[in-house]
Amino acid sequence: MTKIIGILNYNANSFSDGGKYNHLKDAKHRVDELFKDGADIVDIGICATSYKAPIISESEELERLKPLLEEINPKNISIDSYHYTTMKYAADKGVAYINDVNGGKDPKVLELVAANPNLNYICMNSIVLPADKEVRVESINEIYDWVGKKIEECEKFGIQKERLIIDPGLGFTTDSSQSIGILRNIRYLKEFGVKICIGHSRKSFFEAIPDYEMYDRDIDTLTASLYLLFHEVDYIRIHNVKMHKRSFIIFSNLLNTVD
Repeated sequence: MTKIIGILNYNANSFSDGGKYNHLKDAKHRVDELFKDGADIVDIGICATSYKAPIISESEELERLKPLLEEINPKNISIDSYHYTTMKYAADKGVAYINDVNGGKDPKVLELVAANPNLNYICMNSIVLPADKEVRVESINEIYDWVGKKIEECEKFGIQKERLIIDPGLGFTTDSSQSIGILRNIRYLKEFGVKICIGHSRKSFFEAIPDYEMYDRDIDTLTASLYLLFHEVDYIRIHNVKMHKRSFIIFSNLLNTVD
């Protein structure tokens, strides 16, 4: 079944819930809550990468992360970052996943993942950080080309395909219609033979659907998530874990019921 990655934005600038879990006590409680709600993995982001979010230094990011990682079990934890130093610290602490929002541009990151055989690598397609609405791919074929090249590059560094998880970067490199197109044609990504992660939660690209007024982004997100579940996408990265877990159980039960 599709695995649920629960999002913890441990910062003040994320577009959806920035600042809500910005203190250590609240962040630690949120990690426990996400797992209790049914998350398979919790992805912790120290620095926001949404539109016009301020970029923070490696030292600032690491200073915030260290106390939190000392307080939680690293099992099934993912660290969302673009800084090598942060990723190295997290890997040494035993986290299960690195979520590289810089798209594997730093060869030191690829070397780090290759040297840690128990580390899973989420590699998100990105062009610039933070995201910029004026910087987009011209065609989603550019993303498919990037996926093929990135798989080859990771394998050359010694990262097995079994540990590689590709995220097309919806909203980071794609406009609204392109984002919908990638979701609609998710089978094309699956044909590359690696695990796929989709981060569509609460994003504005749903507005590209005609004759439709977006009013509750969790409902929009869940609808797309059920589509991805049906198409057996490996991971989805979402905010509302409880809603998804309940719906996934019911949806899967209905699919497996034989009269």
